[in-house]
Amino acid sequence: MDFDDDAPDLRSAHVIVVGNEKGGAGKSTISIHLAVALLKAGHKVACIDLDTRQQTLTRFFENRRSWSSHASRPIELPRHCAMERAETNDVRANEAREFALFAEAIDAVEHEYEFVVIDTPAHDSYLMRLAHSLADTLVSPLNDSFIDVDVFSRVHHDRAQRGAVAHYADLVMEARRKRRMVDNGVIDWVMVRNRMATIASNNARQVALSVSRLASELRFRVVDGLHDRVIFRELFPIGLTALDPIEEAGAGLNNSQTAARREIESLIEGLDLPGRVPGIEHLQARRLWHDRVATYYRELGAADWRAG
Repeated sequence: MDFDDDAPDLRSAHVIVVGNEKGGAGKSTISIHLAVALLKAGHKVACIDLDTRQQTLTRFFENRRSWSSHASRPIELPRHCAMERAETNDVRANEAREFALFAEAIDAVEHEYEFVVIDTPAHDSYLMRLAHSLADTLVSPLNDSFIDVDVFSRVHHDRAQRGAVAHYADLVMEARRKRRMVDNGVIDWVMVRNRMATIASNNARQVALSVSRLASELRFRVVDGLHDRVIFRELFPIGLTALDPIEEAGAGLNNSQTAARREIESLIEGLDLPGRVPGIEHLQARRLWHDRVATYYRELGAADWRAG
């Protein structure tokens, strides 16, 4: 599929989809910190939780709202929507119901908010695929494990079978094709190496090498994510993050929080989202972002998105 010079039909909101079919990769943790970081940067943020079973993102913001009601000062909160699960025996009716709810949620925020963060479940579904096709930035957390790599590229001892495009990567490529057809948009796919151990192991180095090779083949960027820190788990019950003034919640500012803050800030920088530029409207910043990203992938030779 060739890039053309037609300007994309951009919505005001920049949609960030956090997705990976591998469970336990840290999707909700990434979603939480992206949303809070963008809020603290002064952006209007909406969140949509598509994980109708676990609803980790929803639980976090419920906790945050509760803590805020008792705090000495207001705390940033997004507009949040938790999707309902249709559970009739009619699959088509379920899909129609879920599509209607999702479309309603998107319609409510796509022109009123600057960023929409969508947390997806760890399984393939009609709604998950639809969300991926709407992404401007697709964030895929990946742990330092070949088990995680296997959902992107087949891991196998037999060289003849090794390296085949795996199910999730195929889903992303299809989403990219659909996005180009629908509104001439570009999906910037960012692989986030997440829950990294503090001390690098030989396995971690081998995984990093494998991911680096895949980046060229599957056309994604690689950035460092968050280490496996206790602070990320400890703050969940009160709805706070390392970016918040947790000293007010009875915890002192320590080295762990300082390091966690740096990791979150580094992740946001690595995602290269449309930023605030003096004298430039958000939609114009979105257009500049699109042009920059489209040029980046064009120069990588990604015009066909592996379609042929």
